[in-house]
Amino acid sequence: MGRKYKVISGDGHVETPPESWVKYMPEEHRDRAPRLIKLPKGGEAWLIEGQPLIPNGQNITGRGPIKISGGTYYKPDGSAAEGAGDARQRLREQDIDGIDAEVLFPPIFASRAIENITDEDVYRALIRAYNTFLARDYCAVAPDRLIGNGVIPSTGVDDAIAELEFLHREGIRSISLHAFPNGTGFARPEDDAFWKRTLELGVKLSPHFGFGQMSPGMDHVGLGTSGDPFAGTLTQRVSGQPPMYTMSQLIVAGVFDRFPKLEFYFAEVNASWLPWALFVIDDNYEIFRGPYNRTLNRKPSEYILDHFWFGIIRDPKAIAMRDHVPFDRLMFGTDFPHSVGSYPNSKRFLDDCFAGVDPKYFRRMLLENPAKYYGLDLDKDITETPRA
Repeated sequence: MGRKYKVISGDGHVETPPESWVKYMPEEHRDRAPRLIKLPKGGEAWLIEGQPLIPNGQNITGRGPIKISGGTYYKPDGSAAEGAGDARQRLREQDIDGIDAEVLFPPIFASRAIENITDEDVYRALIRAYNTFLARDYCAVAPDRLIGNGVIPSTGVDDAIAELEFLHREGIRSISLHAFPNGTGFARPEDDAFWKRTLELGVKLSPHFGFGQMSPGMDHVGLGTSGDPFAGTLTQRVSGQPPMYTMSQLIVAGVFDRFPKLEFYFAEVNASWLPWALFVIDDNYEIFRGPYNRTLNRKPSEYILDHFWFGIIRDPKAIAMRDHVPFDRLMFGTDFPHSVGSYPNSKRFLDDCFAGVDPKYFRRMLLENPAKYYGLDLDKDITETPRA
């Protein structure tokens, strides 16, 4: 028998130097691409148009020690540091950590910081270059173990759909959003064309913390000065907890009434706060539905429990509270190679969290839930790790 899935991480990050993917940019735009600058005291910083220097640090921690700046993609001999290498190295790092597959989110600097580039052609070329690298150079080595999240540009629905279709053709099964498909922080009717296309293609939505504006504006006692004020008002008392405002916007915009099969996975948000938040959003709805003259088809919590999945990293309380959280919609992530993860001790961390707990909960969080969401076959042999 071959190797089977035993532990699937729902949250890792691709953190490679920019030259890994900048090579896929058209020559005419390549001189505007991000590049690394060596710092006098060690490590590197990203030089990105429209941004101050961004030092490597917590993004490339590996097994540590944690650095706020002075982090580096390279070992002293010039080889790739942990978490900064190619796909084959990443598979070996999975073995070190006791996991068999990862859902891979984009590098934070290469996906968010580039949004300040004002030339949209350059910005779109960077997104396409990273997505091409992800599909052809990285995930293609072991698509059953390296489950990539492509990046969707924040330049409007047409561009979002074009990139979605490109990723689907390249074999990427999931995408990461930073804005609503219309390119703003708020839900708009034109987003429906994007949601519809994701369902037609079967591409999963995995926007990490959340997407769009993360919390509502405030100009008086009531919350919600932009977009739909009712969405902000529903998140009073929990408005600072991602992804509450994102979920509230989708709910009050009627997205799930129009697309009942649409689902989202938010990684690294943890879950021990969820029981309180689900109560609060329903309580707010009962309090404020009258003043706003708004009626939803269902309770807000019912939409959340039917349409959203959540990822934990260092949240053992969520496992202790397994009878009070939506455990059939939780995944665990190592967050490798970021600073707050569990690498290279994820197996020990999980053993401690699940000590004395019915093994069915371990299997559900570490296997069944990610397999169900991402369409993985738990009975199929998976790619073996190549030798160094």
